[in-house]
Amino acid sequence: STPTRPATSYCSTYTGAASETAAQIVAKVGLACGINPQELLVMLEKEQGLINTNSPTTYMYRSALGFGCPDTAACDSTYYGFFNQVYAAGAQFQSYTKNSASWSYQPGRVNNILYNPSASCGAGPVYIQNQATANLYIYTPYQPNAAALANLYGSGDSCSAYGNRNFWVYFSTWFGDPTGGGLQNPSFEGDSAGWGAGNGFVNQVDYNTPSVAQNGSWFFASNTTVPGRSVAQTVNRTVNVGDQVTATIWLRSAYGEPFSGTVAVWGLGGSTEVASTPYTVGSAWQQVTVKLPIRASSHSLVRLEVYMNTTANSTLFIDNAALTYGQAPPLKNLLSSPGFESSQGGWAPGNGFVNRAFYQDPSIAHGGSWYGATNTTTPGHSLAQLVSASPTVGSRYSFSIWVRSGIPGSPFSGTLTLWGLGDGGVAFYNDTSFTATQAWTKVTVTTDISQPVTTLKPEIYLNSTGNTLFLDDGVLADNLLTAGSFEGGSFTGWGVGNGSINTAVYSTAATSIPSQDGGWFAATNTPASGGSLSQTVQRQTIVGDPYTGEVWLRSSDPSKTFSGTLALWALGGATEVATTAFTVGGTWTKVSVELPLANPDHTSLRFEIYESTTGNTLFVDSAVLF
Repeated sequence: STPTRPATSYCSTYTGAASETAAQIVAKVGLACGINPQELLVMLEKEQGLINTNSPTTYMYRSALGFGCPDTAACDSTYYGFFNQVYAAGAQFQSYTKNSASWSYQPGRVNNILYNPSASCGAGPVYIQNQATANLYIYTPYQPNAAALANLYGSGDSCSAYGNRNFWVYFSTWFGDPTGGGLQNPSFEGDSAGWGAGNGFVNQVDYNTPSVAQNGSWFFASNTTVPGRSVAQTVNRTVNVGDQVTATIWLRSAYGEPFSGTVAVWGLGGSTEVASTPYTVGSAWQQVTVKLPIRASSHSLVRLEVYMNTTANSTLFIDNAALTYGQAPPLKNLLSSPGFESSQGGWAPGNGFVNRAFYQDPSIAHGGSWYGATNTTTPGHSLAQLVSASPTVGSRYSFSIWVRSGIPGSPFSGTLTLWGLGDGGVAFYNDTSFTATQAWTKVTVTTDISQPVTTLKPEIYLNSTGNTLFLDDGVLADNLLTAGSFEGGSFTGWGVGNGSINTAVYSTAATSIPSQDGGWFAATNTPASGGSLSQTVQRQTIVGDPYTGEVWLRSSDPSKTFSGTLALWALGGATEVATTAFTVGGTWTKVSVELPLANPDHTSLRFEIYESTTGNTLFVDSAVLF
């Protein structure tokens, strides 16, 4: 029977009951005190062996979690009893967390931690990464020494302490390494339970060879006579739209010759999603990373799978896998099937019937293997998508798509339009005319969000008949730049990128100089060639996404030209950059640069205008990055 404990600053109310089981107590304390019940179960085994024992003693129940039992004195009877032990420990962990600065061991720094209650055994530095780990060390203030770590499932030497080592061993064995994202035996230490053949029989075995293992002492080996067979593990884990699953795993070839395959991460349950990374490894361990942003639906299962394409008496070694969970990078492109890759997606007739199809021919497609095609017998009919969106008033969205004529020597004319639609019907739009030739040409239209809308409608009006328009690689995205048109005199977000430049913002009303967009524009010049105007935006990116930078430029002196370079940088990770040189005269001219991302882990994008001309001023307006 358990008592009712009123709410405290560490735990919510625990409602007592008669004849509660140990499992009920663990679950209820976990809820009341915000403690993972798995942690409490591991503590019960670590402290008294209560989970696995077949012959528990009165003492083991009385001091189940060792709470109030210091190494240098008898146990405090205040905390005797199974319920008292579990509740007191749960509350204590929250006390450690909420009063972190009051305790000796703190996260985010190196802490000096003893190896044994005997001070003569010495101490060593430990970097504690998070509060949960700090709590474990405060509760059991010893770290395993080398001898204890060398024999993870046995004894070390006279200076060994086992509490925190055993916590890791039990937790990893029962629930998966906490840094493995729920994977069982992610480093195969003594066991490969949880792993198995993914799509047909494969040979598999564990090896205990510390000199070969990438992590710890053990590693996993597998081979197959059937290309495409796999080794996999499925984890019960709910992930939702907007989450991202990142898998890492270390691979190497057993005999040194190249071994190839693919590592995949699946989201199962709901609308299946998958991401994959191909690999070819040799005799050195190589880490392979896969990132799966969850876009289609929630999933109840996550599956890590290693496909093997190499056969012919070759073996793959596997070690140190992990799954981590976080927020997916923002979805850049709002279009459905923007590149028509084996699907028409959301493309449909917009204004009257049009013929439409998609074809697979890498020699024709602008990107990937597929492209779209559409034609009409009635000028003005259109192809469009309806995209649910709630953009912020004052923001700016761009719709771009690559177009080309389907008949050599016969241009195709049309109009690109981006609508903002509200509950009351049409809200506003902007459009641009185009003429497509035999060469792929990118067309862009940009619309300012001037009032609340619920839907964006990118639309391609077909003005030519007797011909077919090819389409590929469409993008609908918001402008990432701040104050791209400098309206209201705002220069927010902009600054000096390289060298020294002068800057100012002017209004058309005050200068009688027409802006390209709105009523304001910026001006810049440099005393030395190479100075630049730039804006950096924080952005997590996805490999394969193309980013486009556009800006309207003109020389302040109509009798002179102004030259420079527009650059778009992806920073963080392996830096990428694309550039476009320009020379502009006294009329507004649009300059564009496109950067398709080939590398992962970028954290920011930088839009930069390098100025080569001195003794003149450059006017800048209507900059977009999408």
